[in-house]
Amino acid sequence: MKYSKFAIILSIILLSLNLSAQEMKRPAIWGIAKITFSVSDFETARSYYGKFLGFQECFSYQSDKGTVVSFKVNDRQFLEFIQNKSAGEKPRMLSVSFETDNADQMRMYLGSNGIVVPPSVTTDGAGNDVFTVSDPTGNMIEFIEFKANSLHKKSAGKFVSDTRISRRIHHAGLYAEKVLVKDPFYVGALNFRMIWKYPDDQSVDPSFLYLAMPECTENIELLSSGDASANHPCFLVDDMQEAIYTLKERRENEILNSPSVGRGNRWLLNITDQDKIKVEFTEAHTVR
Repeated sequence: MKYSKFAIILSIILLSLNLSAQEMKRPAIWGIAKITFSVSDFETARSYYGKFLGFQECFSYQSDKGTVVSFKVNDRQFLEFIQNKSAGEKPRMLSVSFETDNADQMRMYLGSNGIVVPPSVTTDGAGNDVFTVSDPTGNMIEFIEFKANSLHKKSAGKFVSDTRISRRIHHAGLYAEKVLVKDPFYVGALNFRMIWKYPDDQSVDPSFLYLAMPECTENIELLSSGDASANHPCFLVDDMQEAIYTLKERRENEILNSPSVGRGNRWLLNITDQDKIKVEFTEAHTVR
């Protein structure tokens, strides 16, 4: 009889835990907060991303990988760099960060959906709550809850240069070993929705897949290019011709490639910095 009562109580507890996991809601994701790269030299980053692209350096802080130098795209988006002398020989992107309302709830939500998560969130050197997971290919995806007293939030209204070539990161391009329409991490766990894929043929796996975050208009691009270093930021520009001409006037030793029309029928410009980091630009509208 005692065993029977124990078994019943245990069953109730397990059922309650299971229901809690099933009913746990994903916190909102408000876009791409930052993209972090490994660079061979901070001065090289300052020359390319500061002088050439026009983003202003705003602050630095310590991480477990070393000093982080941050450049501001806008008050909620940043490019960040960590110095590594062999950066050009390795995958350059260290992580993409998605902003969320509640980092710990996101961690528990992902854990309840079968994603391997750390035992707790941590506070980064800038004062934000963060944790990092790996997507199916091994790209490091950070979830960040900006805190009011963090360096990022305290920089609001500052370091927004009038010379910056773009005011927003449009999407993050992420290399995938295999692009799946029903990607278990982005589509399955995070509920991202497909915008378009290439090729359109429904009988074959795509080589390009654009996925939108449900609560906002920012995207990720999964691409099976065969190059594990294809990860890149894509910046939004209002007028591609004006952006190209501005970069033409600023360049010294920087290489400026020709624009092209992408598979989404938008003007694209792809350039590469000294550490072989790809930087992409796209217009806000289709070719007209």
